[in-house]
Amino acid sequence: MSANTGCDNTSATMALLHMAAGGWIGQSVHVAAKLGIADVLESGPKTPHEIATTTGSHPEALHRLLRTLASLGIFAEDEEGRFGLTAIADGLRSQAPVSLRAFAIMLGEEMLWRPWGDLHHAVQTGEAAFAHVGDGLYDYLEAHPAAAAIFDAAITDRARQENKAVVDAYDWWPETIVDVGGGQGSLLTMILAHPPNARGVLFEMPHVADGAKKMIERTGLGSRCAVVSGDFFQSVPTAGDLYLMRRVVHGWSDESATVILRNCRKAMTHHGRLLIVEHVLAQGNAPSWGKMLDLQQLVLSAGGRERTEKEFAHLLAAAGFKLERVISTSSTASLIEAVPVAEVS
Repeated sequence: MSANTGCDNTSATMALLHMAAGGWIGQSVHVAAKLGIADVLESGPKTPHEIATTTGSHPEALHRLLRTLASLGIFAEDEEGRFGLTAIADGLRSQAPVSLRAFAIMLGEEMLWRPWGDLHHAVQTGEAAFAHVGDGLYDYLEAHPAAAAIFDAAITDRARQENKAVVDAYDWWPETIVDVGGGQGSLLTMILAHPPNARGVLFEMPHVADGAKKMIERTGLGSRCAVVSGDFFQSVPTAGDLYLMRRVVHGWSDESATVILRNCRKAMTHHGRLLIVEHVLAQGNAPSWGKMLDLQQLVLSAGGRERTEKEFAHLLAAAGFKLERVISTSSTASLIEAVPVAEVS
């Protein structure tokens, strides 16, 4: 398309303007989530003053936030000046069936907005922008418990929303499932609730494993699910039939991811399988949450990325696996199934 069409391109200009100001929107949603405004409105519409009293906010400033969000479809103002929930705002409720409150809080925290401010540096150098905040995301989280709690809550909420899609898409068997980097164990416990004889091992970093153990005990699956802490760059639990990794590989460069995958290959039984839950990037210009997350990885991690099917096949081959199939789910994620084809040292 020519840069100068000679026609009024106002709609395209306004669309670009809104995109350029997208950071304002994200931070506004973050504040609404952090204040718990949607929870306050569960009982019905309220005036800005009533909401401000409950949330400890400045009434006039809060009104300015609310009317801006209402103009975007997040909350709605009635003729009496009261604000209520909309279908979009409902997702900010803590108890919503699909709650994004914790995720919206995380996206607006310093641990993310500061490195995103260095995206220019990342694009020009290929280096993770997070290096300007700390040594690395996971090192930062380990050193900052409050930030880690926000991060874990956000990831756990998003994982819960994806769990059913993952469980429904795969034919699980009564076997030993090792969930490498399994977070709080929400996916593993849902899987174990289906095949009655399956056993699970959740493998995580020590500061995550402590919380995961408590969560698994609350589900009543403690007798069938062990929690093991360690470093997957050194080793993973042995003798598993299925090694499961969700949102692990995308956080690392090909070189680092190969080390993790090789450790899984060395640990699994000869008939074992590997199942990776990740976004598989497609060609074309269609809107893609996976491509947005790929930029997030550029900002946050040294070499982390979302990958295409071809890139996954190459990565798996380097670790002694063959990509068997890619299984779509009802969520944005896919299941990448692989089998061992070679011994690794």
